[in-house]
Formats: sequence, structure tokens, C-alpha cells
Amino acid sequence: MEGVYQGPEQSARKHLDRRRIFTTVLLLSLCAFPFGWTGLAAPLVWLTLHAIEITSGWRRALAFIAAAAVMLTAALGLLPGSERIALLTPYTDASGNFIASGVNPGKAAIATGVLAFMLRRGNWRRATEIPLLLLAIAVPSLCGLIVFGASPKFAGTIMAALAINFLVIAISEEAFFRLIVQRGGEMLLPAVRWLVAVLVTALFTFLHTGWAASAQALAIVALAGFAYALLWLRTRNFWACVLAHGGVNGMHMLLLPYPLPG
Repeated sequence: MEGVYQGPEQSARKHLDRRRIFTTVLLLSLCAFPFGWTGLAAPLVWLTLHAIEITSGWRRALAFIAAAAVMLTAALGLLPGSERIALLTPYTDASGNFIASGVNPGKAAIATGVLAFMLRRGNWRRATEIPLLLLAIAVPSLCGLIVFGASPKFAGTIMAALAINFLVIAISEEAFFRLIVQRGGEMLLPAVRWLVAVLVTALFTFLHTGWAASAQALAIVALAGFAYALLWLRTRNFWACVLAHGGVNGMHMLLLPYPLPG
């Protein structure tokens, strides 16, 4: 049987794609220098996200599973070099607030891989989504204020923690919950996307609290997780979810007791 002819333009495009993949993986592997073995999660995250986009059927399902496994392993600190990196002295006050400005190397590696993959894809400039984004931030924050009361605070450590919150925590966690778990669940159960959102919210609440928090704290965490899930359901915009997650965490640090009582 004769092979399928590939013209010079198509062959050149494939060569450029391979070179781009190799270069990206090589650059992301440099994360191993500051983070050790944990840093290799960065290229693995990029590769699994890339595999999700270029495959279908059972291969795509395997790519989703691989991405989830890499992200969970790195984020939970199961790899060598996962010790938290402290940046500044933790903030404390007489009200019992405690805010540390440390970096989880696993989440930092995940965020780096996600940024490398997502920045070229755009989709953060849709002004029609701003009201939904603001609502996703406002509802959990206001409910938290009603339930726990205000505890305003400001310090350099908190500003550093806010930066880490947006650049590391929000990106890495939303990549796992939205790009992998919720999107994968929707592909598996397209007729019941609302149910998928509820199930992802339950997973979000469990991984953040272990169900060991007070009923009030569980309710606020679940409400925040459901707000992010609904925002994804309505917009399919990863960056909107990142901003919502970072915004709620920021309001928590600046205006609410931290951590939540119970």
C-alpha cells in the first residue's frame, strides 16, 4: 500500500511542532533546579494538557487521568523536594489571624506548566463575563462576612501571600478542578453537567477541609467551590475561574478571620 504523501509545508509544520514541544518541555524541566523532583511536574502537566488537546477517545481519557494523577501527587507534596518554602515571617495578630507567605513547590510547578500551556490560548478578554465573575467573588465573601464577621488586616506578608494566591494557588487548583476534573466529567456525562458541578464542588470541599471543619466553615468553602464550578459551567473561561478563586481567597485574607474558625 502506498503511503500518504506529505508535502513540504506539512512536513515543515510537523517539524516545528516537535521542536516546539521539545523546547517547551526542556525549559519547563528547569523547574527541577529550585524544586527538585517536584519541579518535573511542570513539564508533565504541560505534556498531559497537550495530550488532552490532540487526542480523542480512550487516549484522551488516559491523558485526563494522567494529568489528575500528576497534579494531585505534586500538590499533596508526595514527591521529593515538596517542603514548603517560607518567604516572610507569618502574619499574626491579637484576633488569632495567622497568614503565612510560603510557596508549595508542587503547586508552583503545576502553575508553571499550566501557564506555559494556557497563555497562548487566551480567552480572558470577554467583558460579558465580568458580572458573573464579580458575583462569584461577592457571594461567598459576603456570606463569610455575615457568618464570621469582619477581621480587616493589612501587612507586607499578606501582600506577598496575595501574590502567591493568584500566581500559584488559584492557577494550580483551578487547573485541577476545572480543566481536568470538571471538564473531564462533562465529557463523560454531557447530559448532566449540573450534577458534575455538584460532584466537583464536593471534591473541592473535601480536599480543602477533609470534612473536619465546622458546619459554617464547610458551608462557606462549599459555596465558594460551587461558585467557581458554576462560573466554569456558564463561561468555559479558565482565567475567569482563576480570578474568582484568587478574588475570594484575597477577600478572605484581607477581611475575614484567617483561617476560618472551626
